[in-house]
Amino acid sequence: MNRYVTPIMVLLVLMLTGLGLVMISSTTAPLVDYSGQLERQFIWLGAGMVAFGVVGWVDYTAWRRWAWVLFSVSVVLLALVLAGRPVKGATRWLSFFSFKIQPSEFFRLALVLLLAHGLAKHQAKIREWKWGFFWPISIILLPLILLRLEPDLGTMVLVVATTFAIMFVAGSRTWPLIGAGTLCTLAFGVMVWMLSERRSRILAFLHPEENKEGKFFQIWQGMLAFGSGGTQGLGLGNSRQKMFYLPESTTDSIFPIIGEELGLYVTLAVVIAYVIILICGLWISMHSKDTFGMLLGFGLVFGICLQAMINIGTVTGSIPPKGMPLPFVSYGGSNLVISYIAIGFLVSIHRQSLRAIRHSGGMAINDETPGI
Repeated sequence: MNRYVTPIMVLLVLMLTGLGLVMISSTTAPLVDYSGQLERQFIWLGAGMVAFGVVGWVDYTAWRRWAWVLFSVSVVLLALVLAGRPVKGATRWLSFFSFKIQPSEFFRLALVLLLAHGLAKHQAKIREWKWGFFWPISIILLPLILLRLEPDLGTMVLVVATTFAIMFVAGSRTWPLIGAGTLCTLAFGVMVWMLSERRSRILAFLHPEENKEGKFFQIWQGMLAFGSGGTQGLGLGNSRQKMFYLPESTTDSIFPIIGEELGLYVTLAVVIAYVIILICGLWISMHSKDTFGMLLGFGLVFGICLQAMINIGTVTGSIPPKGMPLPFVSYGGSNLVISYIAIGFLVSIHRQSLRAIRHSGGMAINDETPGI
């Protein structure tokens, strides 16, 4: 099993990416407003492949010395975003020529790297309040404020959830995490309620029939797409909802188009693919040669699969609406490149763990905390 984990994970990632390219092509072909998306996605995919190769080949421990630098740069980029021009009521992108990057994606990667580095470095003190609780909480406070100003509440949820999950796996005290998680949930609820746009989305989610022509329109159209596709689908390219009925059909709502054109079985296969990627990522993390690799691998695969779960939950009407791309499938360069870098880190962790096993005569080693 050990030697096949990485090939299985990478194969599934490539299959999801291929499906995404096919669906972007199918969705954008008849729509002039979306022209050029497929070409740009191929360019971003090329960048992601190169980054994947570099990160996968280099020993992941070499990045520890850059953890604070990458984190600081990502926070500066989050601040620079606020000087930009709002798009659809939010300032989340930096423009370079004809391309846009989303610094929050880079920040999430840098955050996991820094948390893994710091919590592994102070593993012996993880039960202390300073290193096991206050330090990880303190480093996300400023970024959360910047994300709130954009506003990007979805990324805020991912950041807090990922931070708490890594702290839990690292061995932080459980009850403070539960208490902090409860307070964050209440604070987030108050924040959503204070923002009229977000509050209206929640009310629309609670009363879908009354808001299917309003704030629940996108989710409602997505559900119609799933329904019209049935088990077999209408056939590739035959979606009706993509013809200006379903907003963001290549980004946040690409999953309903998959359901409409390719049917229930393919959508279930997509869900199963993410589950297997999660299992592979957890396997790699658990068999890492050190605590840093364990926490880094866990944080990265947790973030990818949590984002996928939120996207799928949103477009199926299972959770309140929140715009978020489907990793490896949706159109969007920043998320695609960062997701491939995350997979590259997992490949590197696995390669180094296999090398450590060979050098130790077949027995797994952990150079920081034996038994973890």
